[in-house]
Amino acid sequence: MNIYAGIGSIRVGNLVTLRGSEEGPIGIVLSEIEVYVFAANGRKKKNVEYRCCMVGKNGKMITMTFSEKDLVVLG
Repeated sequence: MNIYAGIGSIRVGNLVTLRGSEEGPIGIVLSEIEVYVFAANGRKKKNVEYRCCMVGKNGKMITMTFSEKDLVVLG
């Protein structure tokens, strides 16, 4: 599943929100992280992950890292 389908590119400084949340949380992309993975055939592939700061409805902040295929939320 590609979560970026139809939304274009993501850049540092962009505002982001979780899909399906009408009122939030909303955040800002803080940094872009290049991650290299090695496939079973030995080829190196570059993936891009994004770190952002999210603010929930209750005012609490979390740091979130996401890529095309996964999402990690750190409290």
